[in-house]
Amino acid sequence: MPGMIDRRPAPFRSAMALLAAAACACALLAGCGTPARPLESSLTDMDSLQLRSWLSPQLRRNIDLLPVSGGQETSRWWGSRINAMTLNQTYQESFRRLGLMPDVPDTGRYQLQVEVLALAQPNVPVLPEVALSIRYTLTERAAGGGKVLYQRTLRTTQKAGIDDSLNPSEQLRIATESALRNNIADLVRELASLALPV
Repeated sequence: MPGMIDRRPAPFRSAMALLAAAACACALLAGCGTPARPLESSLTDMDSLQLRSWLSPQLRRNIDLLPVSGGQETSRWWGSRINAMTLNQTYQESFRRLGLMPDVPDTGRYQLQVEVLALAQPNVPVLPEVALSIRYTLTERAAGGGKVLYQRTLRTTQKAGIDDSLNPSEQLRIATESALRNNIADLVRELASLALPV
């Protein structure tokens, strides 16, 4: 009819405004920082069982971990960093699973110093690839400083994708945790082949 007013556009406009507001809220939530978690960054039980069989009996229950340095706090708006507490918990949990930490703290024959040198993450986390560089120094415990038995910087990279998570921030967290876990596994493989003094 020629004189009637079509009222459909008003509800359509309000529905579109509501949809746009919901999309903005989702974008804000997806953009929040997600820090790495210690248990997800630690070696898995299966990896620990395999790696444990390669280790020298001289290392078992004989490595004291010094406080890990180089951690960074995650921004509340963006990124996935590894803070100092998470780093310490990750290494302690991994070394406990491997049977490398002594039953009584500060009684091991060796000391391991861990220093995170670099954590490279993309600015746009679409299918992110994370690179992590960590310096390890294994020394014999001695008054006045022990002999350095092993010192090396290990670099690992890890990617995450849609099959890991649909959320880009979660993909970045997963890639960061996996890069740290792989770095620890590489360290253990190198320690397993280390010729230790008797």
